[in-house]
Amino acid sequence: MNLFNFNPKGFSLTLILMVLISFTEGIGLLLLIPLLDLVGVPVEGVSLDQIAAGLSGVFEFMNITPTLGVVLLIYVGIISANSFLSRWQSITSSQIQYNYGAHLRNELFENLTNSRWLFFSRNPASGYLHALSSEIDRIITGTGQFLTFLVSVFVLIVYIVFALQLSGPVAGLLFVVGVILLLLLKKRTKDSHVQGQDLTKSTRKLYTVTSQHLEGMKTVKSFALEKENVEEYSQVSDGVAAKFIETIKGYADVRFLFEVGSVVILSMVVYVVVEVLQTPTAELLVLLFLFVRIIPRFSQAQRSYQYFLNMLPAFCNVMKLKKECLKEAEAPKSDEVLVFDSKMNFSNVSFSYDDSFGLNDLNLKIKKGEVTALVGLSGAGKSTTADLVMGLITPDKGEVTVDGVVLGDSYAWKKKIGYVAQDTFLFNDTIRNNLLLAKKDATLDDIKEVLELAAATFVYDLPEGLDTVIGDRGVRLSGGQKQKLALSRALIRKPALLILDEATSSLDSENEKKILESLEKLEGDITVLLIAHRLSTIKNADYIYVLEGGQIVEEGTWDKLVNKKGKFRSLSNSQGFS
Repeated sequence: MNLFNFNPKGFSLTLILMVLISFTEGIGLLLLIPLLDLVGVPVEGVSLDQIAAGLSGVFEFMNITPTLGVVLLIYVGIISANSFLSRWQSITSSQIQYNYGAHLRNELFENLTNSRWLFFSRNPASGYLHALSSEIDRIITGTGQFLTFLVSVFVLIVYIVFALQLSGPVAGLLFVVGVILLLLLKKRTKDSHVQGQDLTKSTRKLYTVTSQHLEGMKTVKSFALEKENVEEYSQVSDGVAAKFIETIKGYADVRFLFEVGSVVILSMVVYVVVEVLQTPTAELLVLLFLFVRIIPRFSQAQRSYQYFLNMLPAFCNVMKLKKECLKEAEAPKSDEVLVFDSKMNFSNVSFSYDDSFGLNDLNLKIKKGEVTALVGLSGAGKSTTADLVMGLITPDKGEVTVDGVVLGDSYAWKKKIGYVAQDTFLFNDTIRNNLLLAKKDATLDDIKEVLELAAATFVYDLPEGLDTVIGDRGVRLSGGQKQKLALSRALIRKPALLILDEATSSLDSENEKKILESLEKLEGDITVLLIAHRLSTIKNADYIYVLEGGQIVEEGTWDKLVNKKGKFRSLSNSQGFS
């Protein structure tokens, strides 16, 4: 979305203010003519005479005698008005650029959130964080520089028009030499775009390394690798600093060349107007004043454009990511009603990750009110099956149905799911807010009930109870405590289907037994899908599927599978069951 479409009123107001600023700049220049005359500098030359005559007519029409005091008072008023308009324009431009940045950030986050899980999970989270923070910040800066560039151009037009009125040859000389100067700096200006691309790559790498090193800090400390960790991080960080220094050096070089070139131009102009054109004193002073005003504006316009080019790769990166998210967007949320009265059914379901390992011709049933279990060695396809059950991914072949209705990425179905993963995620917030995340309107009685069911009453022994802040990803809790809270969070929404993906792996046998007994009490009211390595977790399951290599190799009740000489019996024997 471009700036005008984002905020047409604000952008239009900014343009109007730019015009008014240019207009007041022009009036301020015109007032120099009577000021020069009043302080004793004779106004000579055809151009100045015509301008002076026009101003005299204006003063006569307004019935004002152009004394020094009056002209100075008007000049102060015009400059004050110009400053007020510049302030207004600066505030309006800032509102546009920061609101535009916030809009892009919010929109990109929404696109990421609504993208398909398979697409989202294929890319590192650090890349998304980089786009949402560093890249958007660069876009905000670039947007401000673009608006500054527009202001400079508008004001430059006024100055150039005035210079043309005073002396066409001198203005032409300024223009020609200015164009030559810009052409000489063209390559360096283009280099800003390349440097912007390098910055995008470097800062993305920095975000990736930062994320990995922070998440792996426990491993680093356990191996006493702090020194190596700091050295590796510093190498990447120093590389980013070098890229920024290179970029700033490019700006400084262009500014240096521009200012030196400006001195050369000024010398040429003074020589031409004095020695060749023999310009009158007043006209010379006005031309010199114009030059002194034009060059900084010219330099500012060029510098803003250079900053803008440096920002473009960040904008392209964000737009590319946004486009990819929209392409991989989930189906729109609707008011559909999905009833789970009988069973969920997998019919010849196949799925693969980029033509690599996945599931092949999977056929299974999850009956309402029963506990269904999936077992198998790591990599057998259990978690992939759970993702299909939740509708996070869709089959490459076959169908997943709920009471005969084909399940896609259904929003209504996800609202019926309670999911607890082995790698538990908790927010750096209070226990209460982590639980209410699943059900905003849950009461205190609801919270107490699920904490009992999940054997998570340890909460009441914490210093602040439910209002205890548990740290990033729940770092202040043990692995078992985190799993209990995650189970409580899943239960509080009273799901139609509860999926436990190795959800008790961090619990001791006593606490695991308590939780399983609690779930047994809910049998009939809730449907459970258990995914486990530890067979003690699934001993009381109504039906068990054994997966290997993405296929179901055995299925049945516990007794049937134990009595059969197969994969399940081998697993049970290895874990002490006979």
